[in-house]
Amino acid sequence: MHRELTAIPTGRSSLENLIRQGLFGHLLVLTGTVIAGVAVGMAPGALAVLAAGVVGWLGLSLAALPAYERAGSLRPAKRLIAVLALGALATLVVSDVVSAELRSAVVVLSVTAVLIVGSALAHRAAMRRVPTLLVGPADAVNRLAARWEDRHDLVVVGRCTWDSTQPLGSATVNSVVRDVPKLLRTVHGARVVITADQALGDPSLRHLAWGLQRAEIECLVLTDMNDYVEFVRPTRVGDQLALALDPPNSHLVGQAVKAFFDRSFALLAILFGAPLMGLLALAIRIDSRGPVIYRQERTGKDGVPFVIYKFRTMVVDADQRVEELREMNEGAGPLFKMTQDPRVTRVGRLLRQTSLDELPQLFNVLLGDMALVGPRPAIESETSQYSQWVWRRLHVKPGMTGLWQVSGRSNLSWDESIRLDLMYVNNWNLRMDLSILFKTVGVVLGRKGAW
Repeated sequence: MHRELTAIPTGRSSLENLIRQGLFGHLLVLTGTVIAGVAVGMAPGALAVLAAGVVGWLGLSLAALPAYERAGSLRPAKRLIAVLALGALATLVVSDVVSAELRSAVVVLSVTAVLIVGSALAHRAAMRRVPTLLVGPADAVNRLAARWEDRHDLVVVGRCTWDSTQPLGSATVNSVVRDVPKLLRTVHGARVVITADQALGDPSLRHLAWGLQRAEIECLVLTDMNDYVEFVRPTRVGDQLALALDPPNSHLVGQAVKAFFDRSFALLAILFGAPLMGLLALAIRIDSRGPVIYRQERTGKDGVPFVIYKFRTMVVDADQRVEELREMNEGAGPLFKMTQDPRVTRVGRLLRQTSLDELPQLFNVLLGDMALVGPRPAIESETSQYSQWVWRRLHVKPGMTGLWQVSGRSNLSWDESIRLDLMYVNNWNLRMDLSILFKTVGVVLGRKGAW
């Protein structure tokens, strides 16, 4: 195995490999540093020393990283910022006077740090679709490849699989593992993802990981989390590697910022959207008899019920007609959905296709029962069928939109929609919320998955 992996052409001296490792970006960082030094009026000698220091800093920082991390790593910039901070603190403590030359050097190095960050982010964007080779039992690999089929940050370029009934360490597994180096010779910049349980306990897979490490090829081992992604961090217990399950943004600052943003946005949306909501209310009233606002009890955070508000899109006796339509249900899992529901009114169909029926939920957000982003608010007949796994989606406030809604809505299977909801619950942060809100605009305009 070692001989086969060392035969992989890593191309450390090839121009293509140097470009992948960020050569041009590093040259631009150095050029930008020199330009900044000239702009602030540094003396040529001081600027030459500073540029040499930057070259040495980049060289040492990047040499400490494996080849596949050098282009997109932010560590050199973080370390430089830390050094600048410590240097500034030491200067304040030791000296009362800061020379103009030292001040210029700090400004130039700050520009260098910004350029390093910009270079890393540019390389991440340019090489965001990482060629990925999957290794493991056929069922696990195929399931993973199907889930990753439409991702924009990776592309599955090959699979090395064995029958799931074959035990680790068998001749079949060893033979499959030996195919990995052969495939890697044809794909530049690829990484290897191993999906097998107890992968690092099997000699052949462990030797594969060691060989990939020596060839500077990224090797990742997936943890078995039952397909539900948790926010984890590596830690040690004694001399053993463990994964700590951290609650997502459980600190008060994150929760306070989310609550403030949700309610502020809801208040502004209600004020500016009042004329539109008034017109929709008038259209509903003219189209069919019954109240304009539909009220229904839904299950909120931690199972606490609340009353949700929506524009009425169905006839007034719609709830009483559910059982007679049960056999025509097209919804996934416990959800009741029909593409051509006879209970939906003419105006109601338009409201559903454009998601305008959800606008009154802004009042739920303002009252604190819902959030702008979160899992869909379910009714009690649905939550009563939840397993312990699915109940986890009730640990956050339900949302007007969510990861489920921007990833396919009603076109998704029940298992896939639950996986997306749990992915959000276990990993939510403010940046994810903003991303989902932006994607919601495109989904609503495209009427994707709206029934």
